[in-house]
Amino acid sequence: MNKRAILFLITMLIVGTGFSLVSAKGQKNISKEDFRLSGKTIVIDPGHGGRDRGTTGKILGTIEKDLNLQVAQNIKKEIEGRTDAKVILTREDDTSLLPETDQKEELQARVKVANDYSADLYISIHHDAFEDTNVKGITTHFGVNKRKDKQLAKIVQRSIFSKKIDTRDRGVQGSDFLVLRENSSPAILIELGFTSNEDDERRMNSAVSQAKTQQGIADGIIEYFTS
Repeated sequence: MNKRAILFLITMLIVGTGFSLVSAKGQKNISKEDFRLSGKTIVIDPGHGGRDRGTTGKILGTIEKDLNLQVAQNIKKEIEGRTDAKVILTREDDTSLLPETDQKEELQARVKVANDYSADLYISIHHDAFEDTNVKGITTHFGVNKRKDKQLAKIVQRSIFSKKIDTRDRGVQGSDFLVLRENSSPAILIELGFTSNEDDERRMNSAVSQAKTQQGIADGIIEYFTS
């Protein structure tokens, strides 16, 4: 084989290797290490706490602040079990971050946690309520005019309902919540049902449904970082 043929073969090998790093659709080839989310920091914020109870269930008496914390702890455990990401909770127990201040300052303190840790992602966990007890479902909120956050919201919402959650998919919504508006990290707020609706309240207290929810949210987080 002459030198020109050898050079041609070497060139083709190099080009082939380069193309192998990209899929036919132009997406990067994801390795197992990518899925481990090494070096990523995720802040999960269980809404309310302390004197701020949040909503209260109509049938089972569910206290939102307690359920928010339980769900956040479940998600933290799920992510830590499947990835190498660092997961921070804004509160670890039934406390307020700034119990002696007003609500605005307390919410700003939650955003500060994400800023202090230079979070790659911030997720606020809540459960809604409404005067019409027929209203139910899950909504994922993102900051108004934040395109990346909207994409994150869509991914997580879709991942949650891929687990066959038995409630209405209320989609994603641009909202002016302080924890989204003033957050420099990609941020979403998930309302995981209505404590005012009997079906939703029973579902959100079900261990089976909680497991599906935490898996769906973790799937969405991994997809967001690797897509």
